Amino acid sequence: MELRRVLRLRDLVAMNLVAVVSLRWITRAARLGPPSIVLWLLAWAAFFVPLGLAVSALASRFPEQGGIYAWTRRAFGRRHGFLCGWCLWINNLFYFPSLLLFAASNAAVAMNGPAAGGHETRTYSVVFVLVVLWLSTAINVIGLQVSKWVQNLGGIGTWLPAAVLVSFGALVFARFGSATSFAPHALLPASGGWDTLVAWSGICFAFSGFEVTAMVGQEVCQPRRTIPLGIFLGGIGATVIYIAGTASVLGAIPPSMLSERSGIADAIELVAGRIGVEGLGALIAAFVAVGVIAQTNSWVAASARVPFAAAMDDTLPRFFARLHARYRTPHVALLLQAALSSLALVASLFFQIGGSQTTLQDGYDILVNLTILAYFVPYLYLFGALLKLREPATDREQAEVRIPGGRSGLWLVACTGLLSTGISIAVLFVPPAGTGSALNYEVNLIGQTAVLLAIGLLLMRRRK
Repeated sequence: MELRRVLRLRDLVAMNLVAVVSLRWITRAARLGPPSIVLWLLAWAAFFVPLGLAVSALASRFPEQGGIYAWTRRAFGRRHGFLCGWCLWINNLFYFPSLLLFAASNAAVAMNGPAAGGHETRTYSVVFVLVVLWLSTAINVIGLQVSKWVQNLGGIGTWLPAAVLVSFGALVFARFGSATSFAPHALLPASGGWDTLVAWSGICFAFSGFEVTAMVGQEVCQPRRTIPLGIFLGGIGATVIYIAGTASVLGAIPPSMLSERSGIADAIELVAGRIGVEGLGALIAAFVAVGVIAQTNSWVAASARVPFAAAMDDTLPRFFARLHARYRTPHVALLLQAALSSLALVASLFFQIGGSQTTLQDGYDILVNLTILAYFVPYLYLFGALLKLREPATDREQAEVRIPGGRSGLWLVACTGLLSTGISIAVLFVPPAGTGSALNYEVNLIGQTAVLLAIGLLLMRRRK
């Protein structure tokens, strides 16, 4: 049975925006103060641009199901292809619950007002995450013809809060002036810049994910042309939202007044309050929650295609490649990833070693950094594959997108991407400020990653 080609350009642009843009990174960046603007620009130049060019070039030439996994397998063989694909898949086991914890916090604000942000109970958060995760899985078992409408609707939850934040921030700035100094000396990191360096991985991760549409390449109409164009248009939108949103927050309120998980709603409530509009934060929090749920839905759909592609290649057990008899979707991969993601949530929130009980914020930080750690290993393979597959294309592989500058441009893109990704991985092992137990953080970060990698290697050995 073949997969259906149901995705067009508008669907890919919406899928990119919903899958990539997360307003939570605006408040995480804004808490750094004015240096965050410089950090956004550096991450855009040193990470997003190489990533967008690499994915566009490879997707245009090799529009295969599985995206980075398929390119790594082609460049370095099945063993490395498997390791890349496995990391690309298992990162989502951490990503889904971390993203939905953010949605849960905003949903609490929408239901109970801004005072609820960051103070929701552990039981509420766990139930919210599990219900939404399994509902999204069920929708994707039915298929992308239904799931894509969730993604398109979720774009409202991204664009509307961002538009309100930017416009209200500009209005407050015009009436009262900037709450934060943007003088040249203020843009430089304070205290040696260590906090800014630690934040680098999160800022880069905010730009990651534009390969999501390449993972479903065999379900895209005219993929050689449509996928690169979708990346280009989605990249413009993401860049504008992140930089304009952060500047608006800093111009309207001091960084010390922001929390991380409910920060967008807090920022809009504070900004709107300065011009006499009350209660807007709760409404915007509802839209943010909807957008985050749609973002989760996008990745639930895309990530399940990776083990599906690996099983079709006979690298993973064949049951991963089973298609639903009625909906023709990889339902086994979808259901298994939901089950493992649920276990990752429980482990991160309830496992502890030393210190007091893991807080929701500590669990959130652990899940976010586990996601980045597992996700950036495939990016090392992506830029390596770009170099490995640089030989002239055959007629069937003729790309519609080429990296400017010939071979020199290709090396510059690949090496810049590798360096940015390597630094991002290294700084992840520094516990975030305010972590309750550094030992608990390190054990969770290293232990959960090691367990899932061991499972993957065991499966690979059995298939060999």
